[in-house]
Amino acid sequence: MSVREVQQKIDEMILHLGGYWRPLSGLARLLEEVGEVGGALRRGAMDELKEELLDVLVISTCLANQYAIQLRQPEANTEGETQEQLYFQIVEEAGEVARILNAYEGDKKLKPNRHGQSLQRHIEQLQCVVLSIGTLSNLHLFDSLFDLIEEKSNRDFGRFDHTPDPITEASVRTYMRHQSGRYWGGISVKSFERFDRYIEREHHIERFYRIASIEGLDGFVIHQKRDGLIRVEDFLVTDGFMITVEDYESERFLVIRPVQ
Repeated sequence: MSVREVQQKIDEMILHLGGYWRPLSGLARLLEEVGEVGGALRRGAMDELKEELLDVLVISTCLANQYAIQLRQPEANTEGETQEQLYFQIVEEAGEVARILNAYEGDKKLKPNRHGQSLQRHIEQLQCVVLSIGTLSNLHLFDSLFDLIEEKSNRDFGRFDHTPDPITEASVRTYMRHQSGRYWGGISVKSFERFDRYIEREHHIERFYRIASIEGLDGFVIHQKRDGLIRVEDFLVTDGFMITVEDYESERFLVIRPVQ
């Protein structure tokens, strides 16, 4: 099973359940599961350990999906490592994920010496260590992932309210039928809406400006209707970005892209 298949399956599950959590809520759940991994290790409860490790894989993949990250296949590496040492690595990598998300979504600023250390890098390292603990404990985690996803899809349906997210907006889902890459999407436009008013309603564009260069996002997609946004030419994007107009069949998209 490839990690790409896992990402797609988890995305389908999340859409079925109502949408992704807000990133900081997802982070809180990730840290909760990391703590429960520690509890299972302390008690020597192997069944619990397997469940909690799987939860860490699922939630970290959710966070990767929200930032349009295409994860590399994780590989276990247990050479010279004990369970305790590997758990310390999980805690360390989860802390790095928390630091970055606090900078992206909270009130923390990235330190100059930390620039370039992407969320992708630390989620991938976290997942490698999770698999390493599983391998050391003779747990076949990837083989059990699809069963867990199916269980959560059935058990948790209707438990969560829909949460808007730029990775699940119809604009980006429609655009991705025509283009591949790493994109976020904007909310639906209103008829004859001024572009500057739309930007005031679409708060995720500021998030996009903040992280696009670090995480390698390709663009922010706005689905233009026939009677949609007006005065687009009056809008100036942030320095380092530009707007392109792209037509595919009968559909038009405005895409805010980082300047290469």
